[in-house]
Amino acid sequence: MDASQPRGKKRASGFEDAAKSDSLEDFFLPERADDLLVDLEPTDLEEPDQELLSIKDQEIEQIIAEEPLKLLEDPRLLAELGEDPVRLYLKEIGGIELLDSDQEFWLATRLDALRRLEALLPGESKAVQKTAQAYYEALLDETRTAWKRVKEDTQRLKYDRPELEKILHEARALRQNWKLAEPSYVRSYLDNGRWGEDRRWDTLARYVFSVYVHLYLFPEVSIAELKEYIVAKKDIPTLLRLKNYPPDEAVFRQEIEEIRQAAAEAQYALIRANLRLVVSVAKRYLGRGSAFLDLIQEGNIGLLRAVAKFDPARGYKFSTYATWWIRQSISRSIADQARTIRIPVHVFESINRLLRIQRRLLQQYGREPGYDEMALEGGFLDPKDEQIIRRCRAEGTPIPPEVRRRWQRAALKVERILQAAEEPMSLESPVGSEENSQLGDFIEDQDAIEPMDAAAREMLRESIQNALAVLSERERQVLEMRFGLLDGKDHTLEEVGQYFNVTRERIRQIESKALRKLRHPTRSRHLRDYLTE
Repeated sequence: MDASQPRGKKRASGFEDAAKSDSLEDFFLPERADDLLVDLEPTDLEEPDQELLSIKDQEIEQIIAEEPLKLLEDPRLLAELGEDPVRLYLKEIGGIELLDSDQEFWLATRLDALRRLEALLPGESKAVQKTAQAYYEALLDETRTAWKRVKEDTQRLKYDRPELEKILHEARALRQNWKLAEPSYVRSYLDNGRWGEDRRWDTLARYVFSVYVHLYLFPEVSIAELKEYIVAKKDIPTLLRLKNYPPDEAVFRQEIEEIRQAAAEAQYALIRANLRLVVSVAKRYLGRGSAFLDLIQEGNIGLLRAVAKFDPARGYKFSTYATWWIRQSISRSIADQARTIRIPVHVFESINRLLRIQRRLLQQYGREPGYDEMALEGGFLDPKDEQIIRRCRAEGTPIPPEVRRRWQRAALKVERILQAAEEPMSLESPVGSEENSQLGDFIEDQDAIEPMDAAAREMLRESIQNALAVLSERERQVLEMRFGLLDGKDHTLEEVGQYFNVTRERIRQIESKALRKLRHPTRSRHLRDYLTE
């Protein structure tokens, strides 16, 4: 099982208990992260490695340092908030102490330790004593394996080996309190300038961090002889070397509970200390169709996801990592809710990318770019086709027909995406300074009849009725049914015959006689004016 995967249900329970102490934060921080974060991780969403590299630490520090109380001086926020309790919320988070890099590292280590603990635990169906024995044997085995890789990699790559005794000292101090007085030895060893940039160092860092976390998980009753062996041998002992290992059932239960409580405390502290980061990021998304309170709520959900997924062994600062998830959560919420007609998130992202390309090409060319130019710059074509098109345009040679057709299809796709970006307008929107008219009043009804045509039709109807008045009742009814003069539907001879309970031939004879009467010049002259060549 991948230890980086969050095991949210048990942590959420501890966080729920811890959060009950502050009703206002209960309102802004969901009590069960798992229930709210299901949709935050679509299958096509990768870990934000490359995007994190583009976020400057300086930028994050500037965002975090922004005082929430100063946000209340923003006129846009004042108009947005009114007398909303968000004002009180902003004042309260302004007094929360920020974390330094070491404290973020220690809190994240506690959370990672809980994930590793649950990964090491065998099935719940086994007896507790067997579970305890299997857990502690697996813990010692994992620790020895990780330290063995540390020794091998440092020797092979000619890196300085970390001091195992100092790792143990920091791990055990972290079990007691996450606000340590001394700087983190483990983090200072890992953060040597290559962390997060050199693959070989990142691999070594994972094993060093694994040793650190597993020593954090060791039972307190075994620490004395473990420390004695580490000081003497600079190595991790085998199971046979430890007399008080593994401990009994009572110690096992107590250890598990302490680790879970420590993780719940760490989760709460990590979230609480980054609430102002959420507010500062949310402020940058004002004016996009969502209320400020909604932006804060969505940003807090992204913060919860960042806490659940953060891996301190990868070399990122938590604030940098959390900023990516906060932005992701807010932007996806805007894409889902801010428009009258919902646009899928992937289409919304394509729209934003095309709009950026459009602005860049407008500055470059001094004119509005065409759909084909945007398709070429926006990655809508195969790289080979892009190379062919660019080469042909540079050399002034014709583009191959197949490539041109694919280019045209890509341009059509760009056009459709940009059409989806257009905002709908309500037909009931008021028009004019007095707003006594609506937009729908000025839109032509393509199915409506022109007044002149309507008058002509009414005159024709009256003329036909006058002409039919000279016929007998049956003759008039037969013609009205045969030519649809009443309901606009023509009826066959058989249908008319069934209506009058006579044969088709008899209906034909009645129709012919009636038409002969109407063709008389004295009766038809009033209808000739309506005939057109």
